[in-house]
Amino acid sequence: MTFPYKMGCLPAQFPGALRDLTFYAAGPLPKPPPSIPVPTVAAWKMLGNDTYGDCGVAGLEHGFMADAAVTKEAVPEASDQQAIDYYLKYTNGQDSGVVLSQYLAYVRKTSYYKHSVKAYAPVAVHDVPTLQTAVSLYDFVYTGITVTTAMQEASQSGQPWTTDQLNSPVAGGHCVPIVAYDNTYLSVVTWGTVQEISYPMWHAISSEAWTVITGELVARHGDGRGVSLSALEADLNRLAT
Repeated sequence: MTFPYKMGCLPAQFPGALRDLTFYAAGPLPKPPPSIPVPTVAAWKMLGNDTYGDCGVAGLEHGFMADAAVTKEAVPEASDQQAIDYYLKYTNGQDSGVVLSQYLAYVRKTSYYKHSVKAYAPVAVHDVPTLQTAVSLYDFVYTGITVTTAMQEASQSGQPWTTDQLNSPVAGGHCVPIVAYDNTYLSVVTWGTVQEISYPMWHAISSEAWTVITGELVARHGDGRGVSLSALEADLNRLAT
């Protein structure tokens, strides 16, 4: 059976001038809570990812949705067609996928409909405590993973992604935001629903992770929640020149 959804996360690129999130912290980041529940969202939406490899666009929009649910901001969400239109404008009409770091830079410069990115920084994918802290502080982490055909089958049957699915052909790169976690699974949003990933599987399939500090979160809290926004923005601004 043909898998009905698409992928489009291109190989990770890490700008040399941009440091890890922990570098910008004013001190040690707080210890993450034992768990964070999945935000209450009426419908996560497919956002075109059944037709186009726009997972980078859909993944960030899903992150914005999680952030709005947590901060209680009444921000209109983009429709499926708006997500597709934004993706095709970004790619000059080509269904080519996106490099996540480059896409974050673009959204930071241009905004995404009513949403904005104030700043972003990478997190080491195997540093689970910092990933969890980033979810607790900033409501989601924007990530890139490798998907196998067995993982595709598991997602269709509502099963978690576990290491049993590694011995399977690679289907491609995919973007998913982490929006919740407990002691067994990370919870990500993909293809319009929540998907659980076991921690051993996360270590096997993850390739990049980005903390995204939204403009809405900064407006709500007034700062970077323990991260020096001025230093982080200065590095991001140097990348843009």
